[in-house]
Amino acid sequence: MSLVAPILATLALWWISTGAILMLGERSERSRRAAMVIVSVLAVGSLAGLWLVRDLTTPLGAYAGALCALTLWAWHEMSFLFGYLTGPNRKPCPDNLTGWPRFRAAAATLMHHELAIAATVVVMALMSIGAANMVALQLFVLLFALRLSSKFNLFLGAPHFTDQFLPGRLGHLRSYFSPRPAGGFFVITTSVIAVLAGALMWSAATAASPFEAAAFALLGTLAVLGVIEHLFLALPLPDAALWRWLLPARDPRRSPDL
Repeated sequence: MSLVAPILATLALWWISTGAILMLGERSERSRRAAMVIVSVLAVGSLAGLWLVRDLTTPLGAYAGALCALTLWAWHEMSFLFGYLTGPNRKPCPDNLTGWPRFRAAAATLMHHELAIAATVVVMALMSIGAANMVALQLFVLLFALRLSSKFNLFLGAPHFTDQFLPGRLGHLRSYFSPRPAGGFFVITTSVIAVLAGALMWSAATAASPFEAAAFALLGTLAVLGVIEHLFLALPLPDAALWRWLLPARDPRRSPDL
């Protein structure tokens, strides 16, 4: 069974959706609000779609489940990058803050965002009880796990993280990043994700049905992208070039709230 279609579909959705969110983040407040309304409607529709395809075990069902999950994930990403759903702490990290107090302060910058994602996982899990098609839930949980791993690595230490796409309204987050050599946690998490990616791609190649092949390939490709994104944190790779051409030049005189 060909795995080309699900692999290309995942790559295209990842690149286009990321670029679109970054581009919208540079627009006016009015444009961002309009985009959030539209994506909110699509997110509600995705929950309905999740229910409709819960027993559809065809490649189309796998693609539909993945699209539902990615739409819900896009809502969370936009609500965070647009500054609507972040956390109670919007202040830079004090210079003398270390250890557990620093971790608590960093967590408070993201708390509402993370709780909203966790709540979405619970809703999706309840809707998927007894379902034959679990792709949406599995893909969303994988995205959540990859994002948590990236955030912990940024907090603990990453020498080459890219923050040039971080909007001014979230500029305080830079003070919680740790620009130092990656340590043991990075090696462990990246290795675990790499093993998971290999296992998923192997499962896709040896799947017993077209649905399973498509489902495992979608998840496996996303895990591979997770490995690559982790490597971007540790290696001097020009990852920003993938989307920089989509964005207008940022005016340094512009208000940080824009």
